[in-house]
Amino acid sequence: MSIERLENALHCDVKAAWGCTEPVTIALAACHAARQAGGTIRSIKLNVSTNLFKNAMEVGIPGTGGAHGISLAAALGVHAPHPTPDLRILSAIDPSWLEKAQAMVESGAVQLHIDQEQNGLRIESFAESDSGTGRSIIADSHENLTLLEKNGHVVHRSESKPGSASGDVIERRRAIADIPFVDLYNPLPQLSRKTRDFLLEGIAMNRKVAEAGLQGEGSLRIGQTYRKLLENGWMGNDLINRAKLLTSAAVDARMSGCNLPVMTSAGSGNQGITVTLPLSVLAEQLHSTQDQLTEALALAHAITSILKYHTGTLSAMCGCVVCAGSGLTAGAARLLGGNVDTIGAAVNNMVASITGIICDGAKVGCAVKLVCAVDAAFQGAFMAMEGLRLPVSNGVIGNTIEESLKNLGRIAAPGMIETDEQILAIMVGKPT
Repeated sequence: MSIERLENALHCDVKAAWGCTEPVTIALAACHAARQAGGTIRSIKLNVSTNLFKNAMEVGIPGTGGAHGISLAAALGVHAPHPTPDLRILSAIDPSWLEKAQAMVESGAVQLHIDQEQNGLRIESFAESDSGTGRSIIADSHENLTLLEKNGHVVHRSESKPGSASGDVIERRRAIADIPFVDLYNPLPQLSRKTRDFLLEGIAMNRKVAEAGLQGEGSLRIGQTYRKLLENGWMGNDLINRAKLLTSAAVDARMSGCNLPVMTSAGSGNQGITVTLPLSVLAEQLHSTQDQLTEALALAHAITSILKYHTGTLSAMCGCVVCAGSGLTAGAARLLGGNVDTIGAAVNNMVASITGIICDGAKVGCAVKLVCAVDAAFQGAFMAMEGLRLPVSNGVIGNTIEESLKNLGRIAAPGMIETDEQILAIMVGKPT
């Protein structure tokens, strides 16, 4: 694999986002539809997949004082002032913008329907105004606009179906998923300075969100709780616990609506946090060079993207623990000096320990899940460095790292689709 191909995949799948990427996708779909309709929007109808609904319903939206909700995200998208809508569409929300969106929601102009037949990531938005109509569909990845209509006439169309390689992001994930792992591993020292600086920027960006969490922005205050446990001696002030502290604080702040950008990994800010912050803590402990750290980061992001290709962007399996956690353990093994064989063993150790951890929606409680991810990822890497190799006869582990990643994907989809239906039924059935 050429280094250019790897770098293109990284720059496509590692991006800055403002707020949780599922409400962002909803805002983007509504924005596209509203701009096609033009004029003053009278109503907007949303048809969302089960997984998108699950991941968008309980997360705080930046700049709204902790408010959340799919309808609010859509209304904010309708009134978004950004000339080019992207993953930062929910940045810099001011009182006037928020008031317009809230008034739209309160008037009943936003109508929401959950499409029980659609899994994964998909949203259809239909806007009606005093001058026309607009329709948009985003599917497979968070910015992948597959249909755009104005007054019933197609403006843009690209083929999309679950599991397809449609969309630039999905195509680039497939490009690195289809090659032998050694061909992904060998070019890492050839990373350009531009890409290395970009990867380090992600650490700096996500550290700021962690600091916000440690200052009390997260509703769970989990980072502060961890710090107190460390200071009082109830937990050891060691590498793994310091990584847990930063990761959980950042996720708590982000899920509570922290008004700061996060560097994502494979479409998820929480995945980006899980990859970047623990590796930065490990690099500090090891006194690693920046080149060593950025090569570990590139590998971790790539493994996360490959697993996302196999599992689907959204599924019943927790992408932050399973996908980003596996990426983290690969990056950690690389940073510790492991070779291809050691990294494969580390990923297998991780696969054996976290397979089947469910996704019950994006929320502040993800901070607790990611404590488990960091712990399992580091243990998997450390044990591999000490020579632990699980027999391939164990469970879902494959003969190669490529097989193990594919096997995880099979468990997520189609394996856990019925599990996802039960998770959604429980969530929707709760009293509001």
